[in-house]
Amino acid sequence: MSATAMAGDVRAVAGDRARKARQKARRDTRMSYLLLAPYLLLLLMFGLFPIAYAFGLSFFDTIEMVFWGFTNYQFVFDDFRVPASVVNVLAFVAIWVTLTMVGVAVLSLMLDSINRKTANTLRTIYFLPGAVTSSAIVVLWLFVLDPSVSPFQPVMHTLGWGTRADVVSGIGLAGVFAIMAYFSASGGWIVVFGGALSSLPTEVMEAARIDGANRFQLATRIKLPMIWRSLVLMGILSFAGGLQLFVEPQLMGLAGPQFAQNDWSLNQMAFQYAFRMGDFGASAALSTLLVGASIVIALVIVFATKFYKID
Repeated sequence: MSATAMAGDVRAVAGDRARKARQKARRDTRMSYLLLAPYLLLLLMFGLFPIAYAFGLSFFDTIEMVFWGFTNYQFVFDDFRVPASVVNVLAFVAIWVTLTMVGVAVLSLMLDSINRKTANTLRTIYFLPGAVTSSAIVVLWLFVLDPSVSPFQPVMHTLGWGTRADVVSGIGLAGVFAIMAYFSASGGWIVVFGGALSSLPTEVMEAARIDGANRFQLATRIKLPMIWRSLVLMGILSFAGGLQLFVEPQLMGLAGPQFAQNDWSLNQMAFQYAFRMGDFGASAALSTLLVGASIVIALVIVFATKFYKID
């Protein structure tokens, strides 16, 4: 066989392989879109469409259905309660995000350094509070915060807290809500981090151990830098969720009228506008501002940390 014929056969084989590779890539792409379709449909129906609808509604007087332009936004900015709610929510978010990121990272790294069976059992225990609805968590914590029945009674009495009001004033509402939210959501993130840590390459861990790294050095110098994207993602989602705080302050009234907080958070303010005042336009304006702030801050963090950059 001549060299020309052999070269032609090689090119034919290479072309056939390339064609099969392209066909496989197209099949994989179609399958990916097929798997994503249910999520994209739900995102469109319960995410993008409500946001777009609220954004359009925010420019109307919903009582007379008259186009108002930015009047609803001006009304929100002029409400003296809104700045106080902003401060409250930011204080809660600062405490909660810090507590969640530090607490979840430390617990996850500690669990990853012990026996796998024991770690899985503890992860399940940590996850259980998150399987309970937020409203039930709040009711449970109303008992935990009561020095007369709380399991932390000795600590509270040592601090001079004899009533639930003493506890709330001592910790602060932002701190109380942050603790509630932490125990409600941290278990799920511990499970997520457990998966992230278990997927780390074992050869890197073994190399670090051979080089003499102890458990603390292995956790802080090897594992933590390798899962920083999971940590950033948790921070972004926790921040976005924290801005939407509603259940915890709304149900505090169950502890007594002195604890009722009807306008403590921005979501409560939006609820007040819509279902107490009947002003759905102002409620939509405040909700749109909350969504916009969450998206902008998330994008800033993503680009500042080069979250999607491939190492």
